[in-house]
Amino acid sequence: MTTGSQWARPSPTGRQRRRDLAVGVLLTAGVAVSTLLSRSAGIDPGSLRPGEGEELAWALAVGLPLCFRRRFPLSVLMTCTVAFIGLQMRYVGDSSASSVCLALALYTVGAWSRDRQRATVVRIVVVVTLSAGLGYVLSANTWPTLNGLTAGHHTGPLPVLPAFALYTIGTNILFLAGAWTFGNAAWVQTRQRTELAERNRELQAERDENARNAVIAERLRIARELHDVVAHHVSVMGVQAGAARLMLTRDPPAAEGALLSIESAGRNAVEEMHRLLGVLRDGRQPAQAAPAAGIEQLATLVAGLRGALRTTYTVDGEPRELPQSLSISLYRITQEALTNTVRHADASKVDVTLSYRATTVELTVVDDGRTAADRTATVPTAHDAQRTRSGRARGGLGHIGMRERVALHDGTLQIGPDDRGYCVRARFRLS
Repeated sequence: MTTGSQWARPSPTGRQRRRDLAVGVLLTAGVAVSTLLSRSAGIDPGSLRPGEGEELAWALAVGLPLCFRRRFPLSVLMTCTVAFIGLQMRYVGDSSASSVCLALALYTVGAWSRDRQRATVVRIVVVVTLSAGLGYVLSANTWPTLNGLTAGHHTGPLPVLPAFALYTIGTNILFLAGAWTFGNAAWVQTRQRTELAERNRELQAERDENARNAVIAERLRIARELHDVVAHHVSVMGVQAGAARLMLTRDPPAAEGALLSIESAGRNAVEEMHRLLGVLRDGRQPAQAAPAAGIEQLATLVAGLRGALRTTYTVDGEPRELPQSLSISLYRITQEALTNTVRHADASKVDVTLSYRATTVELTVVDDGRTAADRTATVPTAHDAQRTRSGRARGGLGHIGMRERVALHDGTLQIGPDDRGYCVRARFRLS
């Protein structure tokens, strides 16, 4: 839809056309009745006034075109103008009802004509023509007639002829200017309502699109959370099960400890999956669900690998309260890094350090597993490329999830070997 000066008003509806038909018929009847009443009252007597048949014909000519005023506004205005001038020159007794018909036709052109430039030109021509016709009627017949009838009968502050001229001209100006102004105002208001309705439709479509995108984003978030939960706990359970199998006969207490670790990992996995599925099912976290894991659970997370790896967890600096979303991201990044260590590194130990600085918090996960690269691969959060231990680009959910969590907080992420082993380092600026 075009807007502004190029906007075109839609064609009238069937209901509006039926209303136009009724209005046209009623106004035509009004002109006819007004004409008959003026004749019966003896207004404008004498030879200047036509017969009843001609007066009825002029009433039909000025009123019936209004039955099609919104469908053909310009044609209706020109027809009504010709009929109005004709009945004025023929001194038909009615003037008020026919003036209403003309004003309505002029209003309709302003409110409904689709060609605005042509509408303006036609209305100017109509006003000029009416002014000329009015001047002719006043000067040719009405003025001399009134001059003869009212000679010596001056009772008001103004002479009769100037007063009559001012009254007639002022009334016509009021009718024409009002019809012109209100017609244009109706056009503008309709255009504004249409544009507002269109903007509302666009906003509704945008809201629907945003809602769909939010659902997709939430599904991706839940998928990432499930990946983190399942991948970590299943990997730990696999390693612990292998260790328990090897130690079952040689060191039963150690095997029992590994089995207890498997049991704990399985229970934690089920609890977190229940929490995530509750969010997916209800759209919100159930009141009875445990809070989302954060940095408070990092020590437990690292300790869960004991028996499969030698682990250490160190907090460097003065701990401070972190935003919940950042705390969750730190936990999930640690979880993913530990999962990769268990699954791919062939490592014997892993060190996790959470360092608090004056303006930053930094998480470091380092293992002594094998690497194929001898240089650090720094991975900006805005890039999709990630380096794995083999040095090849990798687009798995794990690295993608870590990158997204770091980007969420405008942090930096480094993944690759350093002088201590294979390192995952995430750094976030604190406000």
